Amino acid sequence: MSEDLHEKLGEIKGLLQGIDKKVDGLEDRMDRQDDRLRSVEKRSFLNTSVVASVVSVGIAIIKDRIGV
Repeated sequence: MSEDLHEKLGEIKGLLQGIDKKVDGLEDRMDRQDDRLRSVEKRSFLNTSVVASVVSVGIAIIKDRIGV
């Protein structure tokens, strides 16, 4: 093979390695964002459950006081 062809193949290989590293970095970043989102979803579910319980108890107390 010619020297020029070897040089071009080397450049292509280098570019592909750079792209591969960037993709790996993006995958790690997406994993961290997924973990953070999962944490937010859990807290949201817990907060919703607590608020719904408090509202239900409050409505029951009000109904009891009014006599409905």
